[in-house]
Amino acid sequence: MTGNRQPRRIKSVDRAFDVLETLRDRDGATVTEVANRIGLSSGTVHTYLATMEERGYVRAEDGEYRLGLFLVPFGEYIRTHSSLYKAGKPVLDALAAETNEVAHLVVETHGHEIPLYEQFGSDAVGERLYAENKGVPKRNLHCSAAGKAVLAHVGTERREEILAGYALTERTPETISDETSLRKELEAVREQGVAFNDQEQIPGLRAVGAPVTFEGSVRGAVSLSAPTSRLQENRFRETFPDHVRQAANIIEVNLQSFDDP
Repeated sequence: MTGNRQPRRIKSVDRAFDVLETLRDRDGATVTEVANRIGLSSGTVHTYLATMEERGYVRAEDGEYRLGLFLVPFGEYIRTHSSLYKAGKPVLDALAAETNEVAHLVVETHGHEIPLYEQFGSDAVGERLYAENKGVPKRNLHCSAAGKAVLAHVGTERREEILAGYALTERTPETISDETSLRKELEAVREQGVAFNDQEQIPGLRAVGAPVTFEGSVRGAVSLSAPTSRLQENRFRETFPDHVRQAANIIEVNLQSFDDP
């Protein structure tokens, strides 16, 4: 592809993903609900759903359709074949055990934040919330510690691609909601090597993140999160930054053992 030429798209494939994403976003839906959501006739939607059901990627349940279990192996295959996951999992397990909090390994794709792996320490909170959030890609790069760590350290061209048309959605009253402030904070993140999330994503939770870089590119980020009651200023600004920097460094060293991206 050259210049501004757009790639060719297959409408039926686009529509199939529209159907799947609707079932995910609504946690199940009837044929009529899917049809109304994506602007297709009920007959056409039923054909899509029947095809996917036969393949195991959709299941019918009490008059509604839901995502099928055949989708699970796709995600597991991608994760377990990721060098970042293989290099980072033991590090995050140790980090969660040492701090007793939640350790996250995050990647960015298509301007969205995706948790590749999370481990919960003995005092960790919010496990149910984190589990629910893993089911849907989030545009959280501007308000999560891991997301800001990635966004600050990607190349200038990639950062501009992500920020073009990026909606700085206010998750909480503390969320950065204007681009000038975000760019200023990203500059500070590059200087410090760590990013902070002070109740910007979830009220009552703080987090600290550091980028994982390898062979000149950002592969993802590692972060720690904890309730504000346990993450006071010294632990927030000094102890946790040391933890995530060290963890990121170990993952970077581990990545040398793997060849796949």
